[in-house]
Amino acid sequence: MSWKGGEGLCASRELGGRWGGLWSCHRELGVLEQLQPGALGTMLVVELKTEKGAEKKYIIKQVECIEEKQANEALKEAMDLLKLHHSNICAYKELFVTWDHEISSLFLCLVMQYSGQGDLSSVIKEKRQKSEKITDMVILNFLGQMVDALLYIHKQNIFHRNLKPSNILVTGEASFMLSDFSTETLMTDELKWKIRVEENSKSWMAPETFGFSFTEKSDIWSLGCILLDMMTCFVLNAEEITSLLQDIRQDTSCLEGVLTLMQNGENSSLPLFPILFMMLQIQPSMRPTAKDLTDVPFIRECLTVAGVSLVNLKKSLPPKIIDVLLEGGVESVLEFMQAFWDIEEAQAKAIQHLASFVRDKSALPYLLTVTELITFAMKTHADSLKLQVDGCSLLLEILSQALEQDVVMALDENVTSFLLDTVRKHSENEELLSLVCTLLMMISASEVAAENLRKVGVIPDLLSILRNFLHNEKICLSCCGVLWSLVVSENNVDQALLKSAVPVTSAVLQEHLQNGTVTESACSALWALSLQGCLTENEYEPTTALLLDALRMNPERPMLVKNACLALASLLRLSEISALRFITDSKGSGINQIKDAYHLHFDDPEVVENICVLINEMVQYDDVVLDMLSQKMEELLSEIKSRFPSSTHLLHRLFGLACFESQISSRNFCRFRSYCCFNIFWVNVIKPDFGP
Repeated sequence: MSWKGGEGLCASRELGGRWGGLWSCHRELGVLEQLQPGALGTMLVVELKTEKGAEKKYIIKQVECIEEKQANEALKEAMDLLKLHHSNICAYKELFVTWDHEISSLFLCLVMQYSGQGDLSSVIKEKRQKSEKITDMVILNFLGQMVDALLYIHKQNIFHRNLKPSNILVTGEASFMLSDFSTETLMTDELKWKIRVEENSKSWMAPETFGFSFTEKSDIWSLGCILLDMMTCFVLNAEEITSLLQDIRQDTSCLEGVLTLMQNGENSSLPLFPILFMMLQIQPSMRPTAKDLTDVPFIRECLTVAGVSLVNLKKSLPPKIIDVLLEGGVESVLEFMQAFWDIEEAQAKAIQHLASFVRDKSALPYLLTVTELITFAMKTHADSLKLQVDGCSLLLEILSQALEQDVVMALDENVTSFLLDTVRKHSENEELLSLVCTLLMMISASEVAAENLRKVGVIPDLLSILRNFLHNEKICLSCCGVLWSLVVSENNVDQALLKSAVPVTSAVLQEHLQNGTVTESACSALWALSLQGCLTENEYEPTTALLLDALRMNPERPMLVKNACLALASLLRLSEISALRFITDSKGSGINQIKDAYHLHFDDPEVVENICVLINEMVQYDDVVLDMLSQKMEELLSEIKSRFPSSTHLLHRLFGLACFESQISSRNFCRFRSYCCFNIFWVNVIKPDFGP
């Protein structure tokens, strides 16, 4: 291993997709000790000798990555760890990726400060061996420090993801540090988890994390497990606590047995049990956030013991002062928001007051300038669910007014990035997600905004939301709309990711076949996915049947007919399997569906054009042509020709190939006769209009 020179620890990665030579450095690096390897990597204690002769010790965690892409993504995610500056968080000094030539492996390396002390698991183990209780003062300090540290990282949308006693450093008798954070990319590497992670190492993990869902609530569960271990170390042995931690993932009533056990002995820890029951709720939505915990009187006592200033937890202004300051027009409200940006109640009242101006057309120019202030308020007070809901509602109102008045309004990358953070932070709140997804759908109509959404990686989040809220019509409508905007004109989206969108979008369509609006949106998303070649061979037939169902149940909706025809045309272009299902569907031939759709929308040129696009794909298959003739499709074509005489060039393009270029099998007389009939129809009905 080698290092890049410079003042202090300095490492960087090479860009452009190549991991060329190793780090160069003019200082000596010595590996002093290799710590117990973890599930995801190896820990080294190293000593650096600077050019001035000084020696400093650091911890380097080496995580093997399966490929360059994974290393890149993990490194990018981990960059936020460099910004953490908190007395109870182990500081990250540098991050880099390096190639080990000896074993031909790529490693992500995370450089952390070295405390020289042990970790909490060692303390608990020692106390357990001696059947000694961890003192109340230590537990109070621990809980206060950890809640404060989690509140700090969660406000920045950073999650620990691997919280357990061995990842909490002991820096004094009652002083602790969070260490060894994990990134989403590494923690969702299913293969690595199956191979390397032992069952007892999973004891601290929240139930939902076994499905690789990590949120701030999963950190709260892990903290509850650690607290339970500390409280019971003098009454439960290692096997018993491991079994208990595994059992409560299925049934939290197991805690009642521990409560009974503790009641029979020294009971100073009993006030902690209500908090444990809160933290160890199986459903994440029932668990408190770190911010919620700061409102619990006992936790506030812990924060006081830990030396955390309660003044900084929540600033406020007298309500009457807020009401007076908000009197006036939009401009005065904007000044108020800027002056009291850090006061949650002031921002919430300001957003509510701004909403009263939305219907005033003369105020729109001012409102268009406040989107940044609104999103800044939402970002600053991300823990306030009501402020998030009111802020999103106001943004939607402003955007809607702008669209009504044909005002172009673009939100920059910072706003789209923040909206994605909001989705991730409040991934379980259906009301807020419905608003945010609608907002994303509206802004994704802009190519600039769509590109920003691609950059921040919104597609996996859209799919997760759809899976979790398949029943919600508004969410499904919005997510499919965003998906269409992001996929239809983009050739550089991860194909594996897009392929995973197909079954989710199909599930939306199946769930909401009777809702024409949602069905329109889902059909457009499936069309975009088929254009990108994202469907597998096994998906051609069921998707074709699903699209036919959509047409069958919503024939009166022109936009749905257009989207379904384009999606079906794309599928028929891809595979004969789709063509055969199109004419043999158990609920009725697709040809009849097309004829019915035409008769409902014969006066809509756009619908007719898309029907013709589908027919163009239908006539490429012999069996479909046979069915078309038996259904007298030539009559429909004649009608199209007469209704849209200026579009005969389209008819020429559509049916010329079918009549003159399709291969006819001489061994199949029926097919030969079919093509003869089409030829006669072409020569006598269609071709004369094109001249010689």
